[in-house]
Amino acid sequence: MLVYRIVRNKFSNDLTGTGSRLFGGRWNSVGLSVLYTSSYRSLALLEVLVHTTHELVPNDLRLVTIEIPEEVHIAQINYEEIEDEVLTYKIHAQMHTIGDDWIRASSALAIRVPSIVLPEEFNVLINPMHRDFQKIKIKENKPFSLDERLLV
Repeated sequence: MLVYRIVRNKFSNDLTGTGSRLFGGRWNSVGLSVLYTSSYRSLALLEVLVHTTHELVPNDLRLVTIEIPEEVHIAQINYEEIEDEVLTYKIHAQMHTIGDDWIRASSALAIRVPSIVLPEEFNVLINPMHRDFQKIKIKENKPFSLDERLLV
């Protein structure tokens, strides 16, 4: 399975989930590392765009393609499982409890979770502490620039 991240150059080879450990994320609390990726390049772009303003989009972005071997277990949460939280809290929906429990249990290297931006598509969280973590590899790391029309 290939998954994607769009990140600043200085973070493009870092798969440790340090940013999420330091600042937390929708699916993890501060102190727990998880690597956020998307199942599509386009979803990775949407996830970048919703977290920044056009004035603050970095000019040193990279598109990182990560390969997760087919033989590793990938768990999944379907939208129906989080729908009440999302409908109640919208963009402020937090799934810390679910994500933290998954990270601590270390039952799967990765978990597919619905995107709040586009619930029909999935982000893929990777647990850097999982025993199979060394099996994931960066397949490609290349410069990425946004189409200026997206920044209007």
